[in-house]
Order: sequence, then C-alpha cells, then structure tokens
Amino acid sequence: MPGLWSPLIWSAGFLIAIWWLTRRLAFYLMAGIYRLTGSQQVAVVTYALLFLPGTLVHEFAHWAMARALGVKTGGFNVLPKVQKGGEVRLGAVDVRGGGLVEHTLIGMAPMLLGGLLTVGLSYVLVDVEAMKQAAHSEQFEAVAGMLLAAFQHPDAPILLYLLFTISSSMFLSASDRAPIQQMAIYLTLVLLPLYLFGFMPALPPSWSQTIAAMFGVFASGLAVALAVHVAMTGLALAFYGVIQMIRG
Repeated sequence: MPGLWSPLIWSAGFLIAIWWLTRRLAFYLMAGIYRLTGSQQVAVVTYALLFLPGTLVHEFAHWAMARALGVKTGGFNVLPKVQKGGEVRLGAVDVRGGGLVEHTLIGMAPMLLGGLLTVGLSYVLVDVEAMKQAAHSEQFEAVAGMLLAAFQHPDAPILLYLLFTISSSMFLSASDRAPIQQMAIYLTLVLLPLYLFGFMPALPPSWSQTIAAMFGVFASGLAVALAVHVAMTGLALAFYGVIQMIRG
C-alpha cells in the first residue's frame, strides 16, 4: 500500500493545480476581453470557442456513458450559458432516467475519457518515461528540456491545443458531482465500519501494483498538461495586464 499513495498524491496535486490554473486563465481571458470590448457576451463566446474541443469531449463522454448504460438521453449541446453567480456553463446533456449507480458513472465519464486523452496526448508529445527517470534522478534541467521539446513536435500547435482544452474540460460540474458525492456517502457508511472493526479485506499485492502503475501513468500525463497550463495562463495574464494598462 505505501507504494500506492505516492502516485495518488501526485495525481491529486496535479489535478488541483490544473483546476486552479484553468479558473485563473478563464478570469484573465474573460476579464481582459470584457475590458477591451465592454461586452459580456463577446467575452463568454470567446471563452466558449477557445474550449470548444474540450467541451465536446466532456459532453460526449456523458452522452456515450449514458447510452452504454441504456439510459435515455435527449442529446447534448455546447452552447455557453451564464449561471447564477457568474459561472459559465459550456454545455449540457439531457439525461432521462437511470438510478444512482448510472448517474454516478455518467457523472464520472468526462474525467475518465478526458484523463485517457490527456495521458495519450502527453505521451505523444513527450518521452514521458525518460522524463520520469530524469525526475527521479533529480535531473530537473533535463526534465525542463523534455517539456520544451514538446513545442518542437511537428504537430505541436494542434496537439498542445487539444491537450490544453481537453485537460481543462475534464473537471466535473456541480451537477456531475452530486450523484458521485451521494454514492461516496453510501460507500463510506458501508465500508468505514468494516475497516474500523477489521473486516475490510486487504487488496491483493498485484492489484495494488496495477493501481499504482495506472496512477503513475496518469500523474506523468498530468505533469505535461500542467506545464502547458502554466504557459497558457502566463499568456492570459500578460494579455490581461496589457489590456489593464491600455484601459487604465
């Protein structure tokens, strides 16, 4: 089990960092465009267009999971909508029917598909295994060089853009999280007493190793995505700063 916690913690840390940077970038971009144009609609539409590929993947994941589980859907849309509190919702899927288990899986679908695509794109852009070895050896200059090499890939513009938008859009909305949170409460009520009274079966070592390996791959892919988000958020901050100086 000790070997399982490290990749889990790294994965969680990278996810939190990407989520935070995504929110900062959204603020810098929309605030800058609003200051430039004076139109909230232009700011929201520009933001929605930037993240359109990620939104398509997010909503498709919901729709495909619902269809796979036999839950009826009314299709999905990717039109932006400003909700109460100023939060922008980039799309939605109309799910009709299904129980808690189905809604939990449907809610998790964007993270599952988005995570797979994020890892896949990261491995295409960067020699992730070599980067991991360099990081373990504390050769951080080599790690930075490998990350910068991603920008020299023949298809770097499209691959980096897809990596950025998909990894930004894989996070779950409040409506996505609601059934997951309810399921987590039920599982806690069942599993916690088993754990406290010593009836919780231990994971077989092979399972722990497999799960650790999977999250190790996931964390490595997220590390590449995080580097892209740092660069993109820096550009958005620079854009916002220039607009602020121009507009006073």
